[in-house]
Amino acid sequence: MKRYGVRPGTRAVVFTNNDSAYATALALRAADVAIAAIVDARPESQLIGTLPQRARALGLPIVAESAITGAHGGKRVEAVDIAPLAGGAARRLDCDLVCVSGGWNPAVQLFSQARGTLRYDDALAAFVPESSRLPIQPVGAANGRFGLAAALSDGHAEGGAAAGGTAAAESVIAAPRTDAERTGTLRVLWSVPARNRGDKRFVDLQDDVTAADIALAAREGYTSVEHLKRYTTLGMGPDQGKTSNMVGLALLAELTGRSIPDVGTTTFRPPYTPVTLGAFPGRECGAHVEPTRYSAMHDWHLEHGARFVNAGLWKRPHSYPRPGESPEDAANREAKNVRTNVGVVDVSTLGKIELQGKDAAEFLNRVYINRWDTLAVGRCRYGVMLREDGIVLDDGTTSRLAATHYLMTTTTANAVAVMQHLERLLQVDWPDLEVRVASVTEQWAAAAVSGPRARDVLVRLVDIDVSNAAFPFLAVAECQVRAAAGAIPARLFRMSYSGELAYEIHVPADSGRAMWDAVIAAGEPFGLMPYGTEAMSTLRIEKGHVVIGPEADGRTTADDLGMSKLVSSAKWCIGKPLLDRPALKTADRWQLVGLTAQDGAPMPRAAKVVADPDRALPNPMQGHVTSWCWSPNRDAWIALALVANGRARHGETLWAVSPLANARVRVKVGPPCFIDPDGERLRA
Repeated sequence: MKRYGVRPGTRAVVFTNNDSAYATALALRAADVAIAAIVDARPESQLIGTLPQRARALGLPIVAESAITGAHGGKRVEAVDIAPLAGGAARRLDCDLVCVSGGWNPAVQLFSQARGTLRYDDALAAFVPESSRLPIQPVGAANGRFGLAAALSDGHAEGGAAAGGTAAAESVIAAPRTDAERTGTLRVLWSVPARNRGDKRFVDLQDDVTAADIALAAREGYTSVEHLKRYTTLGMGPDQGKTSNMVGLALLAELTGRSIPDVGTTTFRPPYTPVTLGAFPGRECGAHVEPTRYSAMHDWHLEHGARFVNAGLWKRPHSYPRPGESPEDAANREAKNVRTNVGVVDVSTLGKIELQGKDAAEFLNRVYINRWDTLAVGRCRYGVMLREDGIVLDDGTTSRLAATHYLMTTTTANAVAVMQHLERLLQVDWPDLEVRVASVTEQWAAAAVSGPRARDVLVRLVDIDVSNAAFPFLAVAECQVRAAAGAIPARLFRMSYSGELAYEIHVPADSGRAMWDAVIAAGEPFGLMPYGTEAMSTLRIEKGHVVIGPEADGRTTADDLGMSKLVSSAKWCIGKPLLDRPALKTADRWQLVGLTAQDGAPMPRAAKVVADPDRALPNPMQGHVTSWCWSPNRDAWIALALVANGRARHGETLWAVSPLANARVRVKVGPPCFIDPDGERLRA
């Protein structure tokens, strides 16, 4: 209840033979669950602990020296019968929740697997660690010290002994202390009396093993605890007997006239915690657990002749070739049209992660190199994440939808990795932050409308003012898309991956096709064309935008990519401390530049960059080409590259060579942005 905030019922009966169940009763009461009764197997004289006294002070009804003897209900419990253990009439209590505690068992499984021996503790009615041939010493609850004060004291003493400390040294380091709560003794109760013939008294709730099943096993001669396990399936459920084995072997001891230590325990075999079969093959399972994903607009793409490529687990349109047109020619036509008219591209596959909570801005500040506590509601911002070693991990935009509500976008292929990264940070590194993250990639369909006529299309498409004054660059708003079948609620973002005036429209996935049809219809008077990933790649290379993989290749820093100004000096973030390592600040770091092929020659695929192609081998590399394309808007072969001290070498002529393709091209080094370096178009 406290961890997940879930109330398991509205009226509860708590049945126990020890004090710990009273903590559950008190927590239920605090969660507004009515307590019908706390049924305690112990007499009133033993209910002297701190927790029972606290329950009494709150007026919780306690029924001593009694037990639950029956349960009623169909698909869920509706009532229970309680009766004195000494005998007498039962009475019925209405409830929809039953909580049962029979005491605690130390987690001795791993200790036993380490060749440790156990002894039976009569006071705890449980097996506890005794000794091991290996240098291992359980402490705290694993050693049967269940109270916080006892666990702290035990841990301190054994930790000092393990460290080889002397008594004098141990006295210098004071043991952590807390007030010990007074507790009553536990009453051993392995089963409740059966009031009627045929009553089922469950021992293993997971495998439906009853006390009668254990009695039958004993009569059949299965007196070894290992045989009992195989005959009844006792302890073979998901918890591997953690809640049932102690009760089962105690009942077997009673039935066979032996002591519990004589009966012993079953062999504790790994794994201690059940492991799913899928964890063993891991990622070596191909399409069986990684099914191909399709956007909500996939059928439209098929109907209009799209050629598809794989992007992560998704199928995305590469281009839309017309009859007699090659895919490459189609991509060039599409890229040209975006710069001159307007185009639309399916961007549903980009990773989308929603973040909510009062600490969301602080969390983003720690994750990204730039600041997020200054981002206003209704605005978005580009951000870069670093690994702990200062190398770029991912990039994308994050929008502030409300005061404590953000939407993060990631690269398509990196969506899962980023989500895992965020989850680990919140669960392991910063569990104190009040932030919840959820992947919503599949819940939203998205389209980007890009080009000089994009605003004309949006005026016909949405119900809000999209003028530059009302909806400037990096604005975010909710709107309605005017579709044929009626208005569709949407989120509108003014952001640009192409470098042109552009908008992204996000709608619920089941409205994706209707939204796409509406965009196509609204854009028809303005020459709108759909474009695919190849044209999108051409547009981003022309604009000098980096992507994870080619440019951010696991070796580059934000400074290498020309983004050092994004690193905020006013805050800490993951990876920032290690950005000052000398190796990341040397003058010969490979830095992002643009290359333009000279003499009209095509850019070699994945070429390395050298100063002299005729130099004897080994010819030292000056860098390498990361992304390349024919630019229909520059009428030239262009590329992005990482070149040693590249920003200081603008204007130099180098060579892009590919020994595998036996190709060499003279290239001119320049800035990575080939189109509109001042960003006037996207802010138009």
